[in-house]
Amino acid sequence: MPTPPTHHDDSAKGPGLAGLLEIARRRRLLALLPFLFVLTAAASLAVFLPSVWTAKTLVLVNRQQIPERLVAPTVQAEPEARLLTLSQDILTPERLMKIAQDYGLYQNLRRTRATEDLVDQMRRDIRIELVEDKSERRPREQRSVLFTIGYRAADPQVAAGVTNTLASLYIEENGRLREKQAAGTTAFLDTQLSEIANRLKAQEQRITAYKEQHIGELPEQRDTNVRTLERLQQQLQLASENSRRAQERKQLLTDSLAQFDTTSGTLGPVSGPNVTPADAAAARLNLLRQELAALQSRFHDRYPDVIQMKQQIRILEAKVEAEKKAQAAQAAQAANAAATKKPARDLRVVPSNPYIQSLMTQLDQAQVDAKASTQEIADINRQIALYQRRLENTPKHEQELAVITRDYETTRELHRTLLAKRSEADMASELEQRQQGETFRVIEPARLPDHPAGPNRFRLLLVGLALALGASGVAVLLAEQVDTSFRRVDEIRATAPMPVLSAIPRITTEHDRYRQIRQRRWATAAVAVGLCLVAGTSFLVAHNNQTMVSLLMPAPPTTTAGR
Repeated sequence: MPTPPTHHDDSAKGPGLAGLLEIARRRRLLALLPFLFVLTAAASLAVFLPSVWTAKTLVLVNRQQIPERLVAPTVQAEPEARLLTLSQDILTPERLMKIAQDYGLYQNLRRTRATEDLVDQMRRDIRIELVEDKSERRPREQRSVLFTIGYRAADPQVAAGVTNTLASLYIEENGRLREKQAAGTTAFLDTQLSEIANRLKAQEQRITAYKEQHIGELPEQRDTNVRTLERLQQQLQLASENSRRAQERKQLLTDSLAQFDTTSGTLGPVSGPNVTPADAAAARLNLLRQELAALQSRFHDRYPDVIQMKQQIRILEAKVEAEKKAQAAQAAQAANAAATKKPARDLRVVPSNPYIQSLMTQLDQAQVDAKASTQEIADINRQIALYQRRLENTPKHEQELAVITRDYETTRELHRTLLAKRSEADMASELEQRQQGETFRVIEPARLPDHPAGPNRFRLLLVGLALALGASGVAVLLAEQVDTSFRRVDEIRATAPMPVLSAIPRITTEHDRYRQIRQRRWATAAVAVGLCLVAGTSFLVAHNNQTMVSLLMPAPPTTTAGR
């Protein structure tokens, strides 16, 4: 028996348009079920989801009323940074929960959610958006700055009330925060001023102690020391000349007395001029008083040389007084000794010749002058050495004093700067207390919204329709993939290796038709019940489900929006 030829048809490669229509006709009930269930669920959600109303208020940032060139503000931050700081202070769990309790928010969530979840949900429902007017042809820092505060809720009155409450909180918190920052700036400057003032006082005391310790060797006294040294050099020359003349006069008188003694022989033994220490000190005191008078005619009484000269005079006066007392005591002892014992021989014989007496008196005076001049030269040399040492030490002290003074000047300049900043901070604080600084002002209070902000029910229906069509297609595709039965003769011919002799159509009896009608009725009832269950479940899920609405609505903006 010959093998029949194999027939290759286009249906073997896949169903065409007619095949797809056949599949749709055959699987219409299977496609209809997921379509109805998905579309019913989507429509139920769109219908039963609560409406969300968003109320907004517009707040203007008022610039400082006093020009900033006159009073610099203590709070200088960008609007975004200030709003972020204010939001962190306002949107705290305590304040948000108080608002929620006052307006009865999230009653359903309170029974099932923790406080943290309620706070997070309320923060998601609050929208803060900065609005910058870019149409103004002014620098960015001089443009009008506005921001909106919005809140979404299921009740439009609640949304407007919460929005106005939040606006009031932002206005109050902004004023309180600015006053707090101004007071904090003032307190910080007070602390710094106290520290700098103590440091400045310590440095002033250090400079004063250093100058007192090294008085006479300071840089500002260099010229005075040089002039004093020059004057001492002149005094030394004058004292040397006076000493030389006194020595010459003394030698001349001594020679005259010696010559008179050898020629006349009338003068007894002489032990020398009777010059006492008191006489020498008195002569030195007269010279110092003359020098003091000369200094006082040129300088004031607080001049270092005048002060030093007065000290020397006081010391020498005390010395003269002591010498006189000692001399009086010695005279008293000598008188007592003379009363008990007769001296063997006077050390000095008083001549009877008036001329010799005059020479001896002049010799005594010359001896006193010579001794006083010698003492004066020694004193002047000591003073010259003192002033030379002062001039030698002046460069070292000048360097040390420059370091101390430089630190002092730096600290004083810092103190002056802090004083100026402290004054500015006081004015800025007074400005904030009088509400003349930068403030917030509501220019558009929140009103009852005209239409809900969400959810977008038409969009939900479109999404549900698309999902329903997709579910129907997937159901039909899966059914066709699972079903391995042959529906057409062409499919058998394309698959089986043997020829098809004949095709017997489906034979439906009256009993079969009755059974099909009954099955369809039961299926219709089951589908209706299922659709009711889907609608009821959607109602239970969507009714007052603010969380689902929040998920279906767009997230609040996080960037600054241009106006």
